[in-house]
Amino acid sequence: MNRQQQLDQFSLALHRRALDALRREPALRDHARQTLARWRRQAGATRSDALWDEWEQLLADEFAALESAALVESDHGQLLRSVSPLGGLVSQSERMVLLKQAREQAALQ
Repeated sequence: MNRQQQLDQFSLALHRRALDALRREPALRDHARQTLARWRRQAGATRSDALWDEWEQLLADEFAALESAALVESDHGQLLRSVSPLGGLVSQSERMVLLKQAREQAALQ
Protein backbone atom coordinates (compact mmCIF):
# COMPACT_ATOMS: atom_id res chain seq x y z
CA MET A 1 0.00 0.00 0.00
CA ASN A 2 1.49 3.34 -0.98
CA ARG A 3 1.35 6.50 1.12
CA GLN A 4 -1.68 7.91 -0.71
CA GLN A 5 -3.64 4.69 -0.19
CA GLN A 6 -2.69 4.76 3.48
CA LEU A 7 -3.97 8.34 3.78
CA ASP A 8 -7.18 7.40 1.97
CA GLN A 9 -7.76 4.51 4.39
CA PHE A 10 -7.11 6.81 7.35
CA SER A 11 -9.54 9.39 5.93
CA LEU A 12 -12.26 6.77 5.44
CA ALA A 13 -11.79 5.50 8.99
CA LEU A 14 -11.85 9.06 10.33
CA HIS A 15 -15.10 9.77 8.51
CA ARG A 16 -16.66 6.53 9.75
CA ARG A 17 -15.80 7.61 13.31
CA ALA A 18 -17.17 11.13 12.72
CA LEU A 19 -20.40 9.71 11.30
CA ASP A 20 -20.74 7.44 14.34
CA ALA A 21 -20.46 10.56 16.51
CA LEU A 22 -23.11 12.34 14.40
CA ARG A 23 -25.39 9.33 14.64
CA ARG A 24 -25.13 9.45 18.44
CA GLU A 25 -25.30 13.23 18.69
CA PRO A 26 -27.04 14.89 15.71
CA ALA A 27 -26.39 18.36 17.16
CA LEU A 28 -22.75 17.94 16.11
CA ARG A 29 -23.85 18.96 12.62
CA ASP A 30 -23.82 22.51 13.96
CA HIS A 31 -20.15 22.10 14.88
CA ALA A 32 -19.35 21.01 11.31
CA ARG A 33 -21.37 23.94 9.90
CA GLN A 34 -19.49 26.36 12.16
CA THR A 35 -16.21 24.89 10.95
CA LEU A 36 -17.21 25.52 7.33
CA ALA A 37 -18.27 29.08 8.13
CA ARG A 38 -14.94 29.74 9.90
CA TRP A 39 -12.95 28.32 6.98
CA ARG A 40 -14.86 30.52 4.53
CA ARG A 41 -14.29 33.64 6.64
CA GLN A 42 -10.59 32.90 7.01
CA ALA A 43 -9.88 31.77 3.45
CA GLY A 44 -12.09 33.97 1.33
CA ALA A 45 -12.81 32.64 -2.15
CA THR A 46 -10.94 29.39 -2.89
CA ARG A 47 -11.06 26.45 -5.25
CA SER A 48 -12.66 24.52 -2.39
CA ASP A 49 -15.81 26.66 -2.43
CA ALA A 50 -17.81 24.24 -4.60
CA LEU A 51 -16.87 21.35 -2.31
CA TRP A 52 -17.72 23.38 0.78
CA ASP A 53 -21.08 24.20 -0.84
CA GLU A 54 -21.58 20.47 -1.28
CA TRP A 55 -20.73 19.85 2.39
CA GLU A 56 -23.22 22.52 3.47
CA GLN A 57 -25.93 20.79 1.44
CA LEU A 58 -24.98 17.38 2.81
CA LEU A 59 -25.09 18.67 6.39
CA ALA A 60 -28.62 19.95 5.72
CA ASP A 61 -29.69 16.68 4.08
CA GLU A 62 -30.78 13.32 5.47
CA PHE A 63 -28.15 11.35 7.35
CA ALA A 64 -28.10 8.59 4.71
CA ALA A 65 -27.09 11.07 1.99
CA LEU A 66 -24.37 12.54 4.21
CA GLU A 67 -23.06 9.09 5.06
CA SER A 68 -23.10 7.92 1.47
CA ALA A 69 -21.21 10.96 0.20
CA ALA A 70 -18.67 10.92 3.03
CA LEU A 71 -17.81 7.25 2.58
CA VAL A 72 -18.00 6.75 -1.17
CA GLU A 73 -14.76 5.26 -2.49
CA SER A 74 -14.31 7.31 -5.64
CA ASP A 75 -12.12 10.17 -6.79
CA HIS A 76 -14.86 12.63 -5.89
CA GLY A 77 -15.29 11.01 -2.48
CA GLN A 78 -11.57 11.36 -1.80
CA LEU A 79 -11.67 14.99 -2.90
CA LEU A 80 -14.70 15.70 -0.74
CA ARG A 81 -13.07 14.10 2.30
CA SER A 82 -9.93 16.18 1.72
CA VAL A 83 -11.87 19.37 2.58
CA SER A 84 -14.28 17.85 5.09
CA PRO A 85 -15.53 19.67 8.17
CA LEU A 86 -16.24 16.33 9.86
CA GLY A 87 -12.68 15.73 11.02
CA GLY A 88 -13.21 18.12 13.92
CA LEU A 89 -15.75 15.71 15.37
CA VAL A 90 -13.01 13.20 16.15
CA SER A 91 -10.68 13.80 19.09
CA GLN A 92 -6.94 13.99 18.62
CA SER A 93 -6.44 10.78 20.60
CA GLU A 94 -8.94 8.95 18.38
CA ARG A 95 -7.16 10.31 15.30
CA MET A 96 -3.85 8.95 16.54
CA VAL A 97 -5.38 5.49 17.05
CA LEU A 98 -6.87 5.55 13.55
CA LEU A 99 -3.58 6.69 12.03
CA LYS A 100 -1.70 3.92 13.85
CA GLN A 101 -4.21 1.36 12.56
CA ALA A 102 -3.81 2.65 8.99
CA ARG A 103 -0.04 2.38 9.27
CA GLU A 104 -0.27 -1.15 10.67
CA GLN A 105 -2.62 -2.18 7.89
CA ALA A 106 -0.26 -0.70 5.30
CA ALA A 107 2.65 -2.65 6.77
CA LEU A 108 0.73 -5.91 6.34
CA GLN A 109 0.17 -5.36 2.64
